[in-house]
Amino acid sequence: MKAAPGAAWPKHAWLIVAVGLLLILILFFVATRPRQKTAQVVPTAAAQDTQEESAAAGYPAFLAERNAARDERYAERVLTDEPYAGQAPLAPRADGPLVSAEIDAQLAALADAFRIRIQILQPSQQTARGRTVSRVTRGDFRGFKVTVVEPMVEGKIVSEEITVITPLNGVFKTVNHVLQDVQRTDFSRILSEIRNAGLEPTLRPGPSGKKTVQALLRAVRHWGKPVAEELLISGDRVGAVPLGLPTRRLKSRLPDSYDLLKRKVLVDDVYYDVYKVLDGRGEPLFYIYEKEGAVWGITVVNDVFKTEMGVGIGSSLDRLRIHYPSIKLAYSERKTPYVRIDGIQGIFIIQENGEKKIVSILIGNSPEFP
Repeated sequence: MKAAPGAAWPKHAWLIVAVGLLLILILFFVATRPRQKTAQVVPTAAAQDTQEESAAAGYPAFLAERNAARDERYAERVLTDEPYAGQAPLAPRADGPLVSAEIDAQLAALADAFRIRIQILQPSQQTARGRTVSRVTRGDFRGFKVTVVEPMVEGKIVSEEITVITPLNGVFKTVNHVLQDVQRTDFSRILSEIRNAGLEPTLRPGPSGKKTVQALLRAVRHWGKPVAEELLISGDRVGAVPLGLPTRRLKSRLPDSYDLLKRKVLVDDVYYDVYKVLDGRGEPLFYIYEKEGAVWGITVVNDVFKTEMGVGIGSSLDRLRIHYPSIKLAYSERKTPYVRIDGIQGIFIIQENGEKKIVSILIGNSPEFP
């Protein structure tokens, strides 16, 4: 039967319409939601290029910063003799000062400066007396005879006694950095004898805030028997062989007892003429590098050759520093340490591992040491 015109829809018809509208809304939501998510997560090609360019631009800066930190320890440094200054407190002995509180402290600091030098130059020995073991160091520094006695308990130094005998037989002695005795001399004569030994004494207050005195003994000239001219390293020469000498004249500059051998050395695809100089026993003394027919460089490998201050192969870095108040420490491209000294046109190559000693000396240039 047909419904009459204007009659209301049945209830099930409204239900069908509502379900249909709900399905349309769900389909619309599902269709539009992925497009919004993709636009947020996936960057455009332009954005990717920008990020990559930013990372590439920052990488060289990162490398430069890292290399700078790594190479800082290889930067050239000036080393002075400041660490070898003697130290003493501004405190006289319990019975009162021998001269004055200030002069007593200055003499004690000078004694400590001599101790430092003797312990660098001479080996120590251990002695036992009863249950006491002491480390004893004895030696001569520019005419001053120095004895250092350091009693030890369980391997630790518990006290220190320094005795200094001057070239004119004066004596001054300290115990634990305090002056205890002065015999046959006085303060002014001690300073005079120090200067006569080619040293310049400098006495000054210690670091700020500390009641101490410091004493520097700065070498200003050679002392003692001079190095023989044929064994002297100075300026631009080794013995009688200077840089720039025509190699055809080498034989006439060397002692008759020396042998001269020539060979070619290949370095970085380039051949160099090298002359090996030996003594009469066949011991290598030094090598000469030739360039354009003249002496280009000289490498010393024997300890008979020394500077005016007596420094040569086998000398420690500490010994070099107490004889030269200011030196420059640098590193080769291969990170080999070496030292430069004013007045000598060359470098002193230092052993890197273990005790810092001079292992060779190069005057001028060498193709083997970039």
